[in-house]
Formats: sequence, C-alpha cells, structure tokens
Amino acid sequence: MSLHPAPSFSPADRLLIGLACALTFVWSLPDLIALRIGLALLLLGTAAWRAITTRSSAQTTATASPGQHRSATILYGILTLWVLLQAGVWGLNPAGDFKEIWGQWIRSGLVGLAGVLLATTVLRSPRPQAGARLACALLATLAALVALHDGDTVWRWLQLGYFPFQQIRIVENRTVLSYVANLVLAFLCAETVARLLHRRAYLPIPSAGLATLFALSLFCTYALGTRNGTLGILGLLASSTFVVWFAKRKAVSVGLQAGTLAVVLAGIAAFGWATFKSDPRWQAFQATVVVAWDTEHQAAWKDPELPYPPLPDGTPAEGSAYLRLAWGKEAIQAIAAYPLGVGFGRSAFGQAMRQVYPDYRSTEHSHSGILDFTLGVGLPGLALWLAFLGTLGVHGWRAFFVRENPAGLLLLFLVTGYFSRSLVDSNIRDHMLEQFMFLAGVLTVLAREDLHRSDAHDAG
Repeated sequence: MSLHPAPSFSPADRLLIGLACALTFVWSLPDLIALRIGLALLLLGTAAWRAITTRSSAQTTATASPGQHRSATILYGILTLWVLLQAGVWGLNPAGDFKEIWGQWIRSGLVGLAGVLLATTVLRSPRPQAGARLACALLATLAALVALHDGDTVWRWLQLGYFPFQQIRIVENRTVLSYVANLVLAFLCAETVARLLHRRAYLPIPSAGLATLFALSLFCTYALGTRNGTLGILGLLASSTFVVWFAKRKAVSVGLQAGTLAVVLAGIAAFGWATFKSDPRWQAFQATVVVAWDTEHQAAWKDPELPYPPLPDGTPAEGSAYLRLAWGKEAIQAIAAYPLGVGFGRSAFGQAMRQVYPDYRSTEHSHSGILDFTLGVGLPGLALWLAFLGTLGVHGWRAFFVRENPAGLLLLFLVTGYFSRSLVDSNIRDHMLEQFMFLAGVLTVLAREDLHRSDAHDAG
C-alpha cells in the first residue's frame, strides 16, 4: 500500500467545480437572472482558461473515440445555422427572433460548451475518479434543493396541522422543482443500475446514501403533485427496469425475470396509484379531453377571461388539462400551416395563433416544448434537433453497454427524460434549456472516460 496521499483537485479546479455547483443551484431559484448570467459567464471563462492551461501539462486521459461527440457538435452547429437562416428568411418577426436566438439558443449553447470544458478539465486532473466526483458534486447540489423543499414541507406540516400538498416556497415553481427531482432520480437510477449490472460503484456514495436520496426525491415528487413530473419518474423507473432486463435477459431464467419484473412493476404501479388518488384533477381528465379537442366551438383556450366549458356532469373542465390539450391541437395545426416555422422564440406559438385568430389573447407558448420548438424552427429544425438528441442518446448507450461507464446511462436518461418532458411541458427555453445543455455537455465528456483504466469504488 502506498504511503503517499492520493492527489487532490487543484485550487483552480475546486473553484471551477464550485462555480458549476453554484450555477446548478441558482438555476432553480426565482428572480436571479442576472446572477445566473454572471455565474454562467464566469464558469465559461474559467473553464476555457483551465482547459487551455492544462492541455500541455495534463496526463493522458483514457477515453473512447470522440466520433459521437463530434457528430453531436456538428449537428448542433448545423441546427444553429438553420435557426439563424429560418429567422432571417421565414420568421414573422426577424428582429425579435434574433434577439431570442441570442438570449435563448446561443446562451444555452455557450453553457453547454462550459459543461464540455469543465468535464474535460476535470478528467485531466490526477485526482482518482475525478469524473465521478464531479458528477457527485452536481448530484449533491441538485439533491440539496430537493432536501430544502422536503424539510420546509415537513416543517409546515407540523406547524399547520395538515399536509401542504402542491405548495412550494423555495424554488421558482412546482414544475421547476419537479425537473430537479427527476434529475436527481436519473442520477440515482443510473448509479443503481450500474451497481446491479457491473458490481461496482461509480459515484462515491454508500448504498444507504442512495436509498436516502431516493426517499427524499420520491417524497418531493409526491408533495409537489405535478402530474408530468410523476409520469417522468414512472417512465424513468420503467426505463431502468428495461435496461436491467436487456442486460440480463440471457443470463437469468425466464421465471426469475417474470417474478422480478412483476415485483418492480407492482412497485411502480403502487407509486403511480398513490399519486393518482392524491390529485383530484385526474378524475375529470377523460371527460376533459373530449371538450378540449373541440377548439372550434370552445373559446376559453384563446381568451383567459372566458369560463372553462362544462363537462357532461355540469362541472367545469379541469383547467390545466383543457388548456394544454386545446393548445396542443392548435399548435399541430399551425405546424401544418407553417412547416418551415414562424421564427425561433418563446412566443412562437402566440405569434402563430394571432396569424390564425386575430382575437387570440392567451398564452405565448403551448406548454409543449417540442411543439413550440417545431412551430418556431419548422420541420427541418425538428429533424435536426431529434438527430442531435439521438446522437447523444446513442453515445450514452454505447458508453454504458460497451465501456460499462454509468455516465453514459445517465446521459441516456437525461436525453430521454428531457425529450419526454418536452412533449407535455414547455422546457426547451430559459434556464431549463441551459441546464439540459450544461449537463449534456458534462456527461458527453464523462461518458468517454475508460473506467477500466482507473479504480472503481466498492458499493457499500
């Protein structure tokens, strides 16, 4: 056994990781846009400086071929060129579109670049398991937001005498924190699957710590009561089950596979049923679908001052489901009318609606990120976006199943979770897009690391 202590992160690298964690924390807090931008620029500048200064002196890091990494970069570059071209040629408001492109698309791309440079620099550190420790620091930051909400919820429960369901005080809103809870569970599921399949840990966290974080995240999701967040977690748990089954399908008997699958699915179903029963909005969902799809004869979706249409039993339609479904239908029809898009921006849906309905006075986005994005940049932009996400997902799949790198599975969960959530939430914008690009940049680099060339932690 060596008597020399293991190398540690340099002060500059600690500063870099600290900036990344600070930005990850404040992304979810309200009214801190200037601080977010300042931290993002400081992180980008520091990461670029460290990447340049460590390039010549760094030890060779064992990584796989950067083919998928380069493919994703090329696709993102082509997509960016298309976004600019589309706004200049087919945009309904080119001046406003270019302002949105700079504030939304370019900024998120720069944050993604900061994530790539951060992970690249960290992997050059002589610190053992440097990449895993970076991932652990980001997980701890996200988990801190969840723990703060859980602690506040329990405190108010004791003070008020009733459970403060769907109430939140710390982060921006329930939807934002549900994203965070989903991210924490993505980290945990990727790590748990890796330990089950590869018999070793990636993150330096004991199994009891993972169980605690699981409990905190599930409690947070239940307390928030966001239907889309709950569906995201159920999808994540089902995906984890599929990955384990896929990896072990030839090594385990059919009977054991069936029994294990039944137990896991029963657990997922129990959690889903509990959240379903706790949210009365689900009870009127089916009836709401029918009236929401009738946008020709109902107008509440385009005028917030009008009452929601009645259901067959005489009660008003459930607001959230009614509006999302009606806006979704109209967004699809607008995409058919503008297949090349109306111009990138958060208000693409509103612009398109006013072209069709001069009396439209409702929201500027349809509450579906993928529909808003497609309406803005057109079907060619959608195809490039899906290709970009698909390339990242393939990179993650190969990293996990070929090189046994859990960062690859986490990247795959990140991409599939973000895309799935974009179907039902407007998340391809603002700090949600920035956070996704940042984590995608970090994990794309970490997934290239060859862990067989380094020591792994014992799962304890």
